[in-house]
Amino acid sequence: MNRIPFVTLALSLAACSSSSTPTREQYDDTAQAIASTTATSGGGGDVASMSDSVTISLGAMPTGFSLMGDGHFQGSRLGVDYNYAIVCKSAAGVTGVCGPTTDQASVQVSWSGNLSSPNVDASVSRDGSWSLTGLQSATATFNGNSSFSFDATLRSIFRPGAMVTYSFDASASYNAIRISTQQRQVIDGSAAFDVAAHAQVTGTSKDSEASFDVHAEITFHADHTADLVLDGSQHYSLNLTSGVVVRVGT
Repeated sequence: MNRIPFVTLALSLAACSSSSTPTREQYDDTAQAIASTTATSGGGGDVASMSDSVTISLGAMPTGFSLMGDGHFQGSRLGVDYNYAIVCKSAAGVTGVCGPTTDQASVQVSWSGNLSSPNVDASVSRDGSWSLTGLQSATATFNGNSSFSFDATLRSIFRPGAMVTYSFDASASYNAIRISTQQRQVIDGSAAFDVAAHAQVTGTSKDSEASFDVHAEITFHADHTADLVLDGSQHYSLNLTSGVVVRVGT
C-alpha cells in the first residue's frame, strides 16, 4: 500500500498534449482531491457536513456555528466556511423548527475554503442538496447530489519559475449513506463522482496541458474508512478522519 502525497502534481502532466486516459500519477492526484472534499481533515469534507446536518436537524448547534435566521446556519472551521439551509419535519410530516422531534430534513449545503503554503495554493468549494430521513431512529439516511471544484497552483521546486495549476470539477450523487444519530459517524452507503480534470504548466520554454475524465465510486465503512475506486480499476483506501489516501495493489 502506497500513501499518496498531494504534491505529485508536477509529475502528473502528459507532455505538451491532452490525454483522455489518465496516468497513474493523475489517478493519484484525483484520489487525493476527492479525499480532500470527503474527509473531515482540514476542517472541510462531506462527512463533516453530514454530521453537522444531523446535529442541526435535531436542534443542537455545532461548535462555531450560529443561526442566521429563516433556517439558515453559518460557521467556519480552519478556514473553511459553511452555510446550511435546513427545513425540518416531524414523523407526522409537519414542517417546523428543527429540534429533538425532527424525523426528516432537506438540506442545502455549501462550503468553501483556501489553503496557502510556500509551494501550494489551493481552493475548494462544494454545493449540495440532500434529503435526510430516519432521525428518530438509531441511524439516519442521506441521499442527494452535489458538485465540487478543487483548484491548486504549485510553484515547482524542480523547475524554477514554473507554475503548475490543477483544476477538478465534479458532480456527485449520494446513495443511502447511513450515519449514527448518536455518534454522528458514517456507517455505510456509497457515493459516485464524475470528475473532469485539467492540468497546465506555465513559465517554462515548454508549457504543457493535459485534460482527462474520471468516474469514481466511494463505499463507506463503519470503521471510519472508505474504499475509493477510479474508473473501475484504480483502488484506494481513504481514512475519513485524517484524509490520508493509500493506493491498494499495484
